[in-house]
Amino acid sequence: MDKPDLLWVNLTVSLKEAELPAGFREYFNIRSCADTFDLDRIIVGRPPQLLCFDFDYPDRAGLRLLLDVKSTHPSLPIIMLTLQHSEALAIWAFRSKVWDYLVKPVPRHETDRCLRTLLSAMSYSRNQRRRVPAIQQDGLPDEVSIRQRPADTMLSPAIYYVEKYYRSKFRIEDVAKVCGMSPFRFSRAFKESIGKTFRDYTIDYRLKEACRLLENPGTTVTDVSYAVGFNDPSYFARVFKQRIGMPPSMMIGQTKSRAKRAETESADLELSHIVS
Repeated sequence: MDKPDLLWVNLTVSLKEAELPAGFREYFNIRSCADTFDLDRIIVGRPPQLLCFDFDYPDRAGLRLLLDVKSTHPSLPIIMLTLQHSEALAIWAFRSKVWDYLVKPVPRHETDRCLRTLLSAMSYSRNQRRRVPAIQQDGLPDEVSIRQRPADTMLSPAIYYVEKYYRSKFRIEDVAKVCGMSPFRFSRAFKESIGKTFRDYTIDYRLKEACRLLENPGTTVTDVSYAVGFNDPSYFARVFKQRIGMPPSMMIGQTKSRAKRAETESADLELSHIVS
């Protein structure tokens, strides 16, 4: 089976020495684009199934280019790679509808999770009515060196709270208290800063963890739903399909078969090969 095309937009400083994280070649045919002036022409002339914007430390020109491409080609998924680990940058990428934000060096299991989930969603969506995502026209991060805005700093405890307690049920009043705010002020500040409600953010985080757990071919949808904080497996399955684009039960089977297929196809590949 032919692998889909990935267009690698290499914006790193050391272009000749750069390479994609191990594992990408198992899932995609890699094409490289270092001349960003021709990027749109390349996309239109031979449309890829995925774009990968690879940064060391993003500058405004590179992030503006990503925004312009996403605006022109809204249905084309984008993965963002960067050496810069910043909550503010991750929030900006999320609000700009980037499929995933990966910090280098990317662990192999994280690469597999990201690409398997993406390919499964792409496979399922081929037979579904295409929906063009709405792109929020946010400005670039205030830093791009990167400093957090005061509002983001105040909300950091809420982000960490979700990461630690997403498996359990918790009240927004408790999270607001951790941030030193009233529930009303917290809800308003979170929506203004993150671009979605705290409830939606929590659901999306739980679904991301669910995708990781569904990589285990021996798991069940019911077990995963409880493991990530959903008390109703039916509700979990419904929300998963709405937001991920495919039923969680299909994710298990597709992940397993795709993983086996990738292992077979990549047996003779040299994963440390430098992309020219």
